Amino acid sequence: MKKYLLSGALVLLISASFVFKGDDVHLKGAIEDSTCAASKTQMSPVNSRVACVKKCLKAGASAVLVVGEKVYKIANQKAVLKYAGENVSVDGTLTNDTIQVTKIAEDK
Repeated sequence: MKKYLLSGALVLLISASFVFKGDDVHLKGAIEDSTCAASKTQMSPVNSRVACVKKCLKAGASAVLVVGEKVYKIANQKAVLKYAGENVSVDGTLTNDTIQVTKIAEDK
């Protein structure tokens, strides 16, 4: 009986891991800070956006990816810090509203 319970639990666990796997995505947007991205108004002029975002990140805000009106959390913050305030193309795995970045490049 214990064998069947253990086997059943293992099958259930493996099945659940497939359900919660995120979707692979390619997105174009801007790396901003969570403080300014949550605001509906432009916090700084576009030409000083890089300095503003870097300042907010240094103050403790999280880096986020803004695509149009949608704001995505970034799971691996260190992967995107060098692109703070820049327009980027991002490949990654999306789970709910959080993206695990696998590839990022400046979008010119």
